Amino acid sequence: MRRRALLTALGASVATAGCVVGYTDSGSSDGNDDTDGEIETLTLAEQGTPPTICSEELKPDGILAIDDPSFGPPTEWPDDPDGYRPLNGQSTVIGVEHGGEARAYPLTILNVHEIVNDTLGRPVIVTYCPICRSGMIAERRIDGETAVFDVSGLLWMPPGIYTAAAKEEDRVFSDRKDGVSNNGNLVMYDDRTGSYWSQMLAQAICGPKAEQRLDVHAGTASTWGEWQSEHPNGDVLLPPPISGTVDPPL
Repeated sequence: MRRRALLTALGASVATAGCVVGYTDSGSSDGNDDTDGEIETLTLAEQGTPPTICSEELKPDGILAIDDPSFGPPTEWPDDPDGYRPLNGQSTVIGVEHGGEARAYPLTILNVHEIVNDTLGRPVIVTYCPICRSGMIAERRIDGETAVFDVSGLLWMPPGIYTAAAKEEDRVFSDRKDGVSNNGNLVMYDDRTGSYWSQMLAQAICGPKAEQRLDVHAGTASTWGEWQSEHPNGDVLLPPPISGTVDPPL
C-alpha cells in the first residue's frame, strides 16, 4: 500500500521553486519493507484550492478585461457612467507612477473588469480581485513578448505560506487596513501561452509557464482625493465604452 505524507508531518519541510517535497513510503504485502521511500513533489497548483485547477476549463462569466484603456483628466469622467459609480473624492483608486507619468485606476471600474492591459513606459497589467481585495501590477511580457491577460472565470486559493510571502515582498497590496484576504483569488490567463496565473502571487500555476513569475511593479491604493492632491496633472482611467474591452469568447 502506498501512502503520501508531507515532510511537515514528519517534523521537517523543504520547499523549492514553488514545489513542496513529499515522501512516499512503499512496502511489500508481507510487511517487510524491501524498497526505498520515493520522493514526490506537489506542484504549486496542487498545493492550493482546488488542487484540480489545471484540469478546469475556462469559464467566461461576462467579466471582460480592458485591453484598450483611455485616460483623461477627471473633467472627462462621464456625469452618469452606465454601470459605474460616479467618481468623487472618497472613491478608491489604484495609483501607478512611471517615468514622471501618473495614472489612477478607479475601483469602480476594476471591480467590474478586474484586469486592465495598459502601457505605461512598458506593457503592464493593473489588476484587482474584489473577493481578496488584492491589487497587483506587473509587466505583461512573457519571454520578451507582450501578452494580453484576461479573466478566466476560475478561482483558486493560493497556499497561505506563499500568500504571506507575496505580501511580505510587496508583490500584492490591498485597499483595506487588514490587508489581502487569502480567499478565492482571481485566475488570469494570457493570450500567448494560455497559462493560468494567480493574481495574488503574480505567478503561473498551470500551463507552459507554470511557476514562472511576472515582474511586479509598485502601486498604491488610496482615495481619489488623496491621489489627485499629490498628482494634480495625473490622468484617470475612463470607463467603457470610452475604454475598450477584450472580445467576448465565442
